[in-house]
Amino acid sequence: MGIAATVAIAQPLLTGHVYSSARAVDLLQSIKESSLYLGSAIATASATVLALMLTLLSLTSQVDTSFNRSTYEGIKLIGDISTATFIGSVALLLILSLPIGEFTVISDQWYAGLYYVLATLNGLLAGLMVVGVLVLSDTLKTLIKSLAPDED
Repeated sequence: MGIAATVAIAQPLLTGHVYSSARAVDLLQSIKESSLYLGSAIATASATVLALMLTLLSLTSQVDTSFNRSTYEGIKLIGDISTATFIGSVALLLILSLPIGEFTVISDQWYAGLYYVLATLNGLLAGLMVVGVLVLSDTLKTLIKSLAPDED
């Protein structure tokens, strides 16, 4: 989770400093399209991982080998991370549906705040995906050791 937090904090700060002279509306317009693709890809990936974890649970119940508790805890953790990532990506897509334009009644601080929310959410979701893959890799190694105990 430290990876996700680091990416979530560093990404908007670095990006914000690079583009600090640009107007907040322009920043939002530039991040909106890439965030749409990122949010859609992450929603798809996390839903796919959840479906594959159900398949994995089905396979582990049909194999003659007994698995230790850490294997099932790893599968549960992957499911929890994927669920949080899916919910976050849907929230990102909902935020992206807000209209962005030259509105006179909305202050620049609102646009700047929305930019930082989007950038932070992008970083957090990317970090969660990385954490999910790392936990998945560790769980797969544990499964392989259980199925082939003679292998290193």
